[in-house]
Amino acid sequence: MKTYNKIGYTLIAFESLWRTKWINEVDKAKVGLQATLIIRHPDNNKLYVNFDSEILTLIRETKCLSRIGIEIPEAAKIVLLQEDKFKSYNNELQFVLKEYDRIVNKIRPNTKSLLVPHLEDLEYKLRPGMVTLTWTSMNIDGYLNHVH
Repeated sequence: MKTYNKIGYTLIAFESLWRTKWINEVDKAKVGLQATLIIRHPDNNKLYVNFDSEILTLIRETKCLSRIGIEIPEAAKIVLLQEDKFKSYNNELQFVLKEYDRIVNKIRPNTKSLLVPHLEDLEYKLRPGMVTLTWTSMNIDGYLNHVH
């Protein structure tokens, strides 16, 4: 009985410690939502969607923990409620950047100088996603429509 109680106490302490650490990780993962939508790689100048995979991990963990009845912090609930929105934005931005790369790579070097104003206009349309818009911005839908 004494060993049983000792193991039970240890498991409860471990669960409490684990839960506290997870709540701290929730706050760290939420910081990823303050990042801009698009980043430019410094070495190859290629554009990438700046979506932190920790957000998807947070969503998955929140779903699992809520299923087994563990109380979820409010910050994690808010992210979970926006799961579809984040995934949709990520997919749309991935598509936009793939199309951008496809179009730019199809331009022949001898005609590139003729298309410089158009390419600059395209970069200008993408710029808000690289500078001002974050994953928590309210006008991402308008931005995506403008870019399309």
